[in-house]
Amino acid sequence: MKTARATETEQYFISFQEGEEAAFDQLFREYFTPLSYFACRLVTDIRIAEDIVQDCFVLLWERRKRMSHIKAVKSYLYTTVRNQSLKYLERQKRQPGVQAEIGDDPGIEKSLIAAETARELYQHISTLSPALQQVVRLYYLEERSNREIAALLNIEPDTVNRQRLRAILALRKTKISL
Repeated sequence: MKTARATETEQYFISFQEGEEAAFDQLFREYFTPLSYFACRLVTDIRIAEDIVQDCFVLLWERRKRMSHIKAVKSYLYTTVRNQSLKYLERQKRQPGVQAEIGDDPGIEKSLIAAETARELYQHISTLSPALQQVVRLYYLEERSNREIAALLNIEPDTVNRQRLRAILALRKTKISL
């Protein structure tokens, strides 16, 4: 028996294949950050990584009708980003005076796992209230202290700590722990 979520995902995929830009935009928003993180772990430059990911999304759009299932899109994106990153490193390696290391398969696998974990974490963080989202992003992703966050948000450091704890409790209910 299909769930409502499965039917929604299938409809979204059909819309994407038919060229609906809103479906592509949603896919882009969901995967751009983790794919950029993944590419950056390989090429070690965020600007280059983001360029690679954007190019991969262009290829995805051009080849959308060939995709057989939504899972194929995710696989396609990660594989394409990996391949394009490795091609970039190979081109860099050929340039005189430039040293570029090509990642080994275990490194690529670890980067892929880290990118997918980050994607899931961002999805779960987006379910929190805006105030809690802001505190979580500042504390965990930007690594700011409670005092820095309090100064930025014009609140007490104790309030920052309470909001962070509330966010942790909410995320633990979804099996995510910080």
